[in-house]
Amino acid sequence: MKRSPLQLENYFITALNVTANRDYNPQQGGELKDEGLEIEPYFTPKADSPRSWQVILHIQLQSASGRNVPYYFMVEIVGFFTVSESYPDDKIEWLVRTNATSVLYSTAREILRNTMAQGPFSPLLLPTASFYLPETFKMLEKNEEKG
Repeated sequence: MKRSPLQLENYFITALNVTANRDYNPQQGGELKDEGLEIEPYFTPKADSPRSWQVILHIQLQSASGRNVPYYFMVEIVGFFTVSESYPDDKIEWLVRTNATSVLYSTAREILRNTMAQGPFSPLLLPTASFYLPETFKMLEKNEEKG
C-alpha cells in the first residue's frame, strides 16, 4: 500500500434528506439515471495554508413527473483535506478537485444507500463517478501561466 498525498482529516454531514416516492411502481423497475442527478462540489483552500482544503459536495435527486425511482434525496457532506508537503505545489488544486471530490462522493453514496435501506423499497446505489476532467487541469495550467 502506498499512502495517498491527499488525506481526509475529518468529514461531516450538513444536510440529509431521503423521501420515499409514493408513486414508485416496483413492477416497472426503477433505475437511477444521470438525468436529474445533480452533483455540485465547492472548494475552499485554507487562507494560511494552501495545502489544507475544505470541500463541500452537494448531491441531489429531486422529484419529477414520469420518473420511476424509489427515492428522492439530498445530501451535503463537508470534508477537510491536507496535501502532503512532498506533493508539487502546482498540482495541489487539481489533486483536490479530482480526488477529494471522489472520496466524499463515495462516502455520500454509502450514507444514502444505508439510509434508503431503512425505507419501504430497495435502496438505490448511485452510479460510480469520475471527477477527473482534463479540461480542469488545462484551465489550472493556463491560470498558472498567467500568474
